[in-house]
Amino acid sequence: MIYNAVFIGMKIKPISENEAEEEVKSCFKDIRTALDSSTLPIFFTYIASFPEYLVYITDQLVKNLSDPSFKATASEINNGMIESIARILPKTASTLNWIQLYKNVPSFYYFQKDLQDISLINTKIACLFITLREAIKGWAVAAKKLPGVRHHFQEEFEEYVSAEEFMFDIALIERYKEIPLKSEEQSQGEKIKDRRQLVKRPVSLARGSGRSLEKNLLPEYLKMCHLDFEEYKKYDYFWTLRVELEKTILNTLAVFPHLVFSPYNVIVELTRKYENFYELLYLLAEDFPTLAMQRLMFSGYMTV
Repeated sequence: MIYNAVFIGMKIKPISENEAEEEVKSCFKDIRTALDSSTLPIFFTYIASFPEYLVYITDQLVKNLSDPSFKATASEINNGMIESIARILPKTASTLNWIQLYKNVPSFYYFQKDLQDISLINTKIACLFITLREAIKGWAVAAKKLPGVRHHFQEEFEEYVSAEEFMFDIALIERYKEIPLKSEEQSQGEKIKDRRQLVKRPVSLARGSGRSLEKNLLPEYLKMCHLDFEEYKKYDYFWTLRVELEKTILNTLAVFPHLVFSPYNVIVELTRKYENFYELLYLLAEDFPTLAMQRLMFSGYMTV
């Protein structure tokens, strides 16, 4: 497994559930349960490198995730987001033809339902990380204390941790790794398999027994959606939509049922014993909110 990422001569090591100490493992379980997810989103494995902060913030996040009003708000945002994406980023003719080809397969219903569930989970994740970003007050002042470090850290993070690691964390299925793809798709399948090495525990979309989807559907669909998505990123209207979706989430922060209190000084107090504590600050204030929004948009685009 490839877990290590090097930052400015130091290491930030995502902590898998198998590696975690009991207290961290308990946080992981609570987050998974509150998200109604069979796997732990990769973001939290990075936060686990700073266990005191993970323990501190888990209770606040879980209270919101478990609250019926938050669930209703997240569902409303997700439904609106899917509609906006479908309108502004319509599926291409080739992708629509693929859906038409397989839509009458009996297990396609479960494939569709699971993609919808994943989209909702990713909407919740985006809400959480936008909220945490906004909660880090005094960040602008703090950043000035680290001249030249942010740029260096950003380059290191992008070198070792691609956005795809976070995007594809949503949709890689363990059961497909032993199934050979069609010859023309074999090389792409190997790339997908390699990406899975960075995922803590691969997602199984068609979870129930007897529900396994036809063998190559997900790798094919993932490939097609990824190509479509990358093409859309070349256009201004894609980024306009990205901004509008984030504004929608920002507008909901005031109605979060429970306070998320995570200012800069609290994070520092909990993590200052780690020489690289500022890495967590950068992730929470910059990278994770951005990656969570990309993840939300991609899963929304995949929804059928």
